[in-house]
Amino acid sequence: MQIGCISGLHLCNTFHPKASATMKFYTLDTIFSFGRHQGQTVAEVLVENPGYLNFCLQVLDHFALHRAEVEAWQQAYPKLSEQMTDAAWNKLDEKESQLQAEMERQQEADDDYDSYDSGDYYSRDDADRDTFDALTDGQYGDYDDFGGDMDSLRDAMGY
Repeated sequence: MQIGCISGLHLCNTFHPKASATMKFYTLDTIFSFGRHQGQTVAEVLVENPGYLNFCLQVLDHFALHRAEVEAWQQAYPKLSEQMTDAAWNKLDEKESQLQAEMERQQEADDDYDSYDSGDYYSRDDADRDTFDALTDGQYGDYDDFGGDMDSLRDAMGY
């Protein structure tokens, strides 16, 4: 089940939908869409051939797992502990680092973007100023010199 697609990225049942452009993070219920175990879930492959995950981690750039999940899986699938090599753990850590770096870059980009709906984009003071200008057309002076509140202004003008 895919929970998001950002810049061509597909993450399956994972904590965040952002990583490198082709990386896919797998969980126990993710179904393989490639290779000799196509159509099987990760859980089924762990029972049948746990070494396949080790192979996929090292060889396939698009295949990724989260370390915490793999460590938890080792309790339920003891053969996985025997099959995971140091190279696979290193690749797993490298892919998670890529995910973290991409998430940080995306967060910085998100922080730089002011959405129209955000409070920073159009403050209440700006809205009041625009309303004042539209209602009074300069008849009551400048908004900054206006000492009343908007409700009393609307009442006085019949709105």
